[in-house]
Amino acid sequence: MPCHWQKRASIISLLMHHKISPVHQTSVGGFPVTMRRKISLLFPLLALALLTGGLALAQKADDKKTGAQNKKDDQTTIIKALEVRLPVTVKEKDSFVAGLSQGNFEVYEDGKRQRIEDFESPSKLPLSIALLMDTSNSVKLKLPTEKEAAEDFVVTVTTFKRRDQVLFATFDSEVVLHQDFTDDHQKLIDSIRKRKASGVTRLYDAVCRVIEEKMATLRRPESRLVMLIISDGSDTASDRTLKDAIEMAQQNDVTIFGISTKNFSGITAGVVETEDDKALRQLCEATGGQIFLPSQKAELFRSFTRVKDYLRQEYVIYYVPLNQKQEGKRREIKVKLINADGKLFHKTGYRY
Repeated sequence: MPCHWQKRASIISLLMHHKISPVHQTSVGGFPVTMRRKISLLFPLLALALLTGGLALAQKADDKKTGAQNKKDDQTTIIKALEVRLPVTVKEKDSFVAGLSQGNFEVYEDGKRQRIEDFESPSKLPLSIALLMDTSNSVKLKLPTEKEAAEDFVVTVTTFKRRDQVLFATFDSEVVLHQDFTDDHQKLIDSIRKRKASGVTRLYDAVCRVIEEKMATLRRPESRLVMLIISDGSDTASDRTLKDAIEMAQQNDVTIFGISTKNFSGITAGVVETEDDKALRQLCEATGGQIFLPSQKAELFRSFTRVKDYLRQEYVIYYVPLNQKQEGKRREIKVKLINADGKLFHKTGYRY
């Protein structure tokens, strides 16, 4: 029983057992007869008032408790709808197709047309770029030129309105993060210049770890996630597979670009796509990116420039899938171009 109710019960008990003096017709000092009668009536009334007040307070406390419970019961859980952000690049021959609008695109998921909720043209989203450099023994002779081109790239990217950030990591026998996301190009350049070649190649492990540990947890929800890989395309020691790397990138909306140095001057004459390059191409195109196969130093620098241009020519489509059930199954994405010509580059699906 609440404390305030105990106090009122004690007062009522005291009043009910109080002995009132007999009433006489004359006054012998003290209160006159009429006043004593009023007092004799006052005690029961006061007891009744206290009893009624205690019940009212108790009822108010119960009502408050009941109201709080009802409010708690009325609370509903809000589940945020799944929304897909789909960057799309359109090219005709070797040029970007500009000037397209939302009406030029149709999006299909598992064969069903989806409603486009929002559209950006061209993409003005800030970029979060993970630069992954192969530093295994297989690229030893090409590493100085690769580092020089990478330096030029980060300087160009990080000076674009100071909104873009770059992470730098290397992979050989180990996957090592040298510089977290930053727009300080001097820190990035210092990290790039110190790298030396050694060990085997863990390409797919590098892709998965950087996405898992750095990109998936990045607190820049408005930014575009991009990965740029510089490698000869040959994975020789990863625990993860090509399929693992593709699914990891698609699941986290990471677009991958690759620059293969397999055909670099002094290794193979001309631009010939090897089996390793085919694997790197599959990794890139399945996530909406592209692979570049430079054979000379000038072409290597141009490849970095083309990646930068790609990122500024993307259309971004937003849609809420008709199927909102989370079943852990893969969903296939197809985009159709309407009343326009060109080749489309976008991620081919995701798992949800």
